[in-house]
Amino acid sequence: MRRALHARRASLRRLIAEKKRFGALLVVAAIVGPLAGVSAAATSPARVIAQAKAEWVSKMRASARIGDRDARFPSPSRVVLLARLRTGATLYGFGIVSVQMLHPLQGAPVIVIRSDREQAIARATRKIVTLFDPYRPTSADPAGSAYEGYFLVAEDSGGVPYLASWNQSRAPHVGGGEWAASPNLYPFPHG
Repeated sequence: MRRALHARRASLRRLIAEKKRFGALLVVAAIVGPLAGVSAAATSPARVIAQAKAEWVSKMRASARIGDRDARFPSPSRVVLLARLRTGATLYGFGIVSVQMLHPLQGAPVIVIRSDREQAIARATRKIVTLFDPYRPTSADPAGSAYEGYFLVAEDSGGVPYLASWNQSRAPHVGGGEWAASPNLYPFPHG
């Protein structure tokens, strides 16, 4: 099982190097169940999301510790973030479950939204992310991210996650990923 885990991680590292989405942001499909060497049927969506979030937080902290401290992100306030999310909720039909702002060096929101309209939310995820993390490149932030990173989870009315999207924009751990409970729910195209 460890050999499969290492092979899957190496494969994902290669994919991360090849995939470019959202301008300078790297996004890769990260199916965390196989990453952990566990079958998808044996892993609950909540566990998959918890593992992906833990890995994201670890990379965010590492980038804050050893990364590019000259990079600056606008990091809009929680009030601005909530206003943007409320706009998204009205436009795309979701509820805001929770918003937590982490501060590795600057703002990095962890957002959980709720909707039973899984297909519609999957199709709207790119627009939702663009609402709260608009793309505006500057010399200090060529990636154009509003936040140092984000972690977005969509769950159904029972609280079961069905998709997630995340990124981190401070070098050296620039990248991101996505997870979906089924292939038709991936929020970003796969190539």
